[in-house]
Amino acid sequence: MKIYFRLLIIFALLPLFSTAQKLKSQRFYHLIIGTYTKTQDKGLFAYKFDSQTGKLSFESNSEGIKNPSYLAITEDGKNIYTVNESGTDRKGGVSAFNFDAKSGKITFINQEETIGAGPCYLSIAPDGKFVFTANYTGGSVSVLPIQKDKSVGKLKQLIQHEGSSIDKSRQKEPHAHSAIFSPDGSTLFSADLGTDKLYAYNYDSSFSKPLQDAAQPFVTITPGFGPRHFVFNKNADKVYLLSEMSAEVTVFEYKDKVLHTIQNISLNNEDFKGTNGAADIHLSNDGKFLYATNRGSVNEIVIFKVDAESGELSKVGSESSKGKAPRNFIIDPTDQFLLVANQNSDDIYVFKRDKETGLLSYTGEKVAIGSPVCLKMTPVK
Repeated sequence: MKIYFRLLIIFALLPLFSTAQKLKSQRFYHLIIGTYTKTQDKGLFAYKFDSQTGKLSFESNSEGIKNPSYLAITEDGKNIYTVNESGTDRKGGVSAFNFDAKSGKITFINQEETIGAGPCYLSIAPDGKFVFTANYTGGSVSVLPIQKDKSVGKLKQLIQHEGSSIDKSRQKEPHAHSAIFSPDGSTLFSADLGTDKLYAYNYDSSFSKPLQDAAQPFVTITPGFGPRHFVFNKNADKVYLLSEMSAEVTVFEYKDKVLHTIQNISLNNEDFKGTNGAADIHLSNDGKFLYATNRGSVNEIVIFKVDAESGELSKVGSESSKGKAPRNFIIDPTDQFLLVANQNSDDIYVFKRDKETGLLSYTGEKVAIGSPVCLKMTPVK
């Protein structure tokens, strides 16, 4: 009888072992690149990425789509949604695409207006029912439905941020810069550079207006910091917020849907006297290291070690991005490589990661693309 039960357990676990092994052995991924189309008119690009060698090879591109500067890919890898920063006052929209996860072919479906101007960030709801954009120029968050045919529908809700902060040249009005879900999918957070606030909204897709103010509707960041992007750790008990204007990371404890600041740490050395332009922030997949890009004077990727107990950061080094204005970057799913998009030098560089030290070394792999600003990956099927 004991042998019988042991066999039952083994057979029950076989699918889990198979899935884990498949993920572990995945070698090829599609790298989807969002761009500004001032210097070229292709918009989206798909490259095949080899996670064993770090090499990239061209697959396809979109045609006639203006400024798909930020994008998100559905979990099944079959659809891409992008913002479009275009038109008068960067009045923009959201575009939907079908994506062939085998060949890498990108096919346009449709486009709808965000109403909020200058959309610069996009997220897909965990239940796949809506897309959300952070509108920089308009200082707002737009909510648009995803239809059954995967097209994007007309605006469902627009949340307008209010207020300003101390830098009168850049913070005289709201500038929403990101819209990111908590790991449990219940809360959408939006960092606003113009108001120095991180806003929080409860999400419920059954409501006519899916977003409502959370119990803690916002936290105020140090005046003049200019919050931009942020990430949750895998335990969902820490949030790491990158501020563009101060080039600092603010570490929060996240418990019972409430944020408490536990640390501020600069990307720069104490003697730094240049111009800041902090852009993007990501944790390594093992959670041991955090990376952030800084444009402005330095054009580098800064590396922090994450304390396993407290979650606090300590700086361990930095690496030149090899180009100008490192905007978005991505750590590949195997944790072996980091790819960075340099907007103003029109190139993407591939770095090898040392998993023990977190440090980076250039592999020699480079791709030339006009104004690359967003990098995302999905497995080759």
